[in-house]
Amino acid sequence: MILYGYGIELVRLQQEHLELVRTHRNAENVNRFMEFREHITEIMQQEWFQRINNRNNNYFLIRTAEKFVGLINGSEIDWQKKETRSGGIFIWEESYRNTDIPLRASLLLTDLSLVMGLERTYARILRDNFSAIAFNKQLGYILEPGQEEIYNQQYVLHKDAYLKKTARLRAYLNKKSPTPFRCVLTNVHDDSEQWIATHYKTLPTELKSQMQLEYSF
Repeated sequence: MILYGYGIELVRLQQEHLELVRTHRNAENVNRFMEFREHITEIMQQEWFQRINNRNNNYFLIRTAEKFVGLINGSEIDWQKKETRSGGIFIWEESYRNTDIPLRASLLLTDLSLVMGLERTYARILRDNFSAIAFNKQLGYILEPGQEEIYNQQYVLHKDAYLKKTARLRAYLNKKSPTPFRCVLTNVHDDSEQWIATHYKTLPTELKSQMQLEYSF
């Protein structure tokens, strides 16, 4: 699966990407921002992938200028409650960290969530990761009650807050990089892609009109 929008691409994480992600996830310039900081082995990475490679977890590589620069996720999706219990992003190419690429990626994945009917996304951010806190507040995330003394704090993003907070920004980026919002399904055997193809057919016309769904298999 590949998402197109805001001038970038999000490519769903596959088996062949695991070593690339593991190498960068273990790097000090990424690891120090994570709650889990132990060295990740090949076996650990494979076991993790087996757990998350399904319709309830969206992990995408961020691609720009034909280069993978980071990873973004919306995971532990509860389709009945219409919420994503965990979200996160990390950019391993340092030259892209202070650009608008992380923002574009976050907007693109959140837009997919909304089109698919989800209404809330939760994220945990370390209390001293001030840049990540500022970044998420820009999207409309707010700190959950009772989190002030917790180190790994929980934030929540509601659909209405996201649409209001990012309206001008999304309009600006769409004008700057007018890439149609498309979801291209590439693997007929993938559980998550089968789910999206089936679920998309049941969506109201209003939601369907917000994203083009295409098939390349």
